[in-house]
Amino acid sequence: MISYEEFEDIVVNTLKRNISSNEDQKKAISSDANDSLFIVAGPGSGKTTVIVLKILKYIFVDDIAPDEILATTFTRKAANELHSRILSWGDQIKNYLLENIVEDDPIKELELMNFIEKKIDLNKINIGTTDSIAEDLLRIHREPGTNQPLVIEEFVTKSAMTNILLKDNRYLNENLKEYLKSFTPKEKLEEPSKMAEIILNMKNRMYYDQVNFDEIYDKFEKGSGANLTLNCIKDYEAELQNRNIIDFPMLESKFLNKLKNHKLDIFLDSIKIILIDEYQDTNLIQEDIYFTIAQSALKNNGSITVVGDDDQSLYRFRGATVDLFTNFKKRAHDKLGIDVKEINLRTNYRSSENIISHCNHFVELDKEYQKARVDEKPKIIAPDFDKDKIPVLGMFRNNPEMLAKDLTQLINNLINNGETSLKIRRVLNKDYYNTLNGNSNLQIINKQKQNNAKKSKNLENITLKLDEEYGSASDIAILSYSPKEMKGSTPTFNYYLRKNLKKLRKPIEVFNPKGRDLQDIKSVAIFCGLILECIDPQGIIQKSDKQIQNLANRNMTRWRYRAIDYIKLKPEPNEPVSLSEFVISWQNRHPKNRDKWPESASLMELAYKLTTWIEDLQEDVEGIVYLEAITRSIKQTGFFNKYSGNIVFTNSKTERESVLEAIWNIFIPIATGGVGIDEDLLETLPDDRINIMSIHQSKGLEFPLVIVDVGSKFKKNTFNTQNLRFPKIEPENRSIEDSIRCFSSLGESQRSEKDRSFDDLTRLYFVAFSRAENVLLLIGLISSLDGYSVNNNLKQIPNVALGWSRDEKLVGFDEIYLI
Repeated sequence: MISYEEFEDIVVNTLKRNISSNEDQKKAISSDANDSLFIVAGPGSGKTTVIVLKILKYIFVDDIAPDEILATTFTRKAANELHSRILSWGDQIKNYLLENIVEDDPIKELELMNFIEKKIDLNKINIGTTDSIAEDLLRIHREPGTNQPLVIEEFVTKSAMTNILLKDNRYLNENLKEYLKSFTPKEKLEEPSKMAEIILNMKNRMYYDQVNFDEIYDKFEKGSGANLTLNCIKDYEAELQNRNIIDFPMLESKFLNKLKNHKLDIFLDSIKIILIDEYQDTNLIQEDIYFTIAQSALKNNGSITVVGDDDQSLYRFRGATVDLFTNFKKRAHDKLGIDVKEINLRTNYRSSENIISHCNHFVELDKEYQKARVDEKPKIIAPDFDKDKIPVLGMFRNNPEMLAKDLTQLINNLINNGETSLKIRRVLNKDYYNTLNGNSNLQIINKQKQNNAKKSKNLENITLKLDEEYGSASDIAILSYSPKEMKGSTPTFNYYLRKNLKKLRKPIEVFNPKGRDLQDIKSVAIFCGLILECIDPQGIIQKSDKQIQNLANRNMTRWRYRAIDYIKLKPEPNEPVSLSEFVISWQNRHPKNRDKWPESASLMELAYKLTTWIEDLQEDVEGIVYLEAITRSIKQTGFFNKYSGNIVFTNSKTERESVLEAIWNIFIPIATGGVGIDEDLLETLPDDRINIMSIHQSKGLEFPLVIVDVGSKFKKNTFNTQNLRFPKIEPENRSIEDSIRCFSSLGESQRSEKDRSFDDLTRLYFVAFSRAENVLLLIGLISSLDGYSVNNNLKQIPNVALGWSRDEKLVGFDEIYLI
């Protein structure tokens, strides 16, 4: 093996990664193999580089075999990226060593070459998400004579739970509905798919927080809503077990039990290093998995290293408990008996100095939030090299339409004309925020705004140009709390922006498949309507089922009308068979060019044949995502349903049953909003479109120009927008987290739900702001920024993203240049 000095020299001179200039990175990479680390990695701090080089250092310097290393990440995409970079850099190091072996002894030289080529097999490193590693190990080490359970995706679990609710009409039980309604702000809760989602969230939380089902079951009165919910969970698990199927939380539980019951000792005995990325989004069962593996690693004279950033913890709603990260050193000491070294990766290589300053100021402006962070957390710092020093910008207008129009002009100039010149209207600074803070006198505030505007006249225009750093459509991301383009029947800013960009002389396309509900998209409506007209002509079977709710009936009927109108347009191709001929053949159950109609027909085959006539679902990048979401819903029926995604024509009874099964399990969930776009369908972004996405979707990504919507939804200080900007009042509905956590070893949270909601918003917008490389532009309505007049007094709109602390003080920022 080689010394660390030789390793560093190869990294710097061959891999061109100058880790010697960053003391924090160097300390993390060079630490001894038996040093356990707590690495707090700020945004853009090169954490992937550190993880990769640390793993390669274990192999080439510490002589740890690749299969003795376990590295986990949060997503499959991140795991693939980590694996790819390890192979690339590892091969470069191996090739360098093979080319530079200098030995006087030919036999020793040959031994070294064989050692490097054969023993250092980088593909043997255990890399993946926690779930993928668990699945692989359970398959490899399964007991003889047993079958490996099939792990189903999240979208399939909802279908399974919906079936449980449909059985014996459980979803109509008033006690169950009232209980589940207590966890949602909805006034009504009628759709089985929505009820299934809440029950699954409760079930998953019980697994995440390691709550004993039998203990909690005995605490609730028989027939109560809680008891009925637990019965649904019990029946769901039994149904999965009967089919030798498990979901991901059940997989983790099974994996942990095998680890603790010595069923995976062959694996545990071989592990020396465990390294976990994105640890801030860990839950209790995952911590138990990691600590169980770490116990073996420590016995083998190894270590555990966790990497993450509490300020980027976004997945509390999925069961993550950020306290496991912020308290990691203490928990590791108490549970593993080790002292962990803390290293802070502070240098942000991604963003400009002004953006870094904005992020620092934002994350520190609320004193209460500091209690939810890692103790004495240092600021993010900028590297020494210069980067564009464009100030943080703001664009605020009177209404969403005007905002979309002006932003469209900026984007058009930047992309289609090569550059854009931005006139500064005024500068928001400390004087502005101090005047606005707690002041309702419009005259004083207007005078301050006028003074700021006068000073801005002397400032030069800011010019953004198309160059190597930013310019193409895919380099622009528009981030918001929600990417939805409609709120009910009201268009949002995102709707107007798409519309304006499309109307340009040189249209600019956007990529926002989560912006519209599936049931409202024209191509989806036509597609679903065509399928329904094929399997149930004129909706005769649909109309005969009086239990189908009005919303579902309305949407499915609307789809049918759209499909019929579409058929009249005679879409291509019309040879060898037209769409009209194909649908009529299905409706009459009379095959074209065949003697007999089949006894059974696959819905999946029908769906793919119908896409032949719908161009949007074949060629448009958003349409392809919609098609995948629908076909997934069709596929999932095969796991749990009697007819397995087929329409069966053996007699009128089986035909009716199989059609109704498809309507209830595929089309009603789509029609009532129960089927959405999963994150894993969006792993690859198109390179010729502007990305509109939720801030959650942007996690782990970076863009040269980031536009963050901080206020296009807020025209007045209304109660119904409070949770999106400033959760002033404790929520009336109970959180699933609190209802479950009290039965867990975690105990009740020390922070109220209101405080945790504030924490969530702070982390959310910190992530949003820190995605930007060169330009950060905040957008919203002018009233969300300056307030609005009520009886000649100023009424303000508190908003975490615009610099309000939770004690309702407008702290603000150092400088924002309004354009």
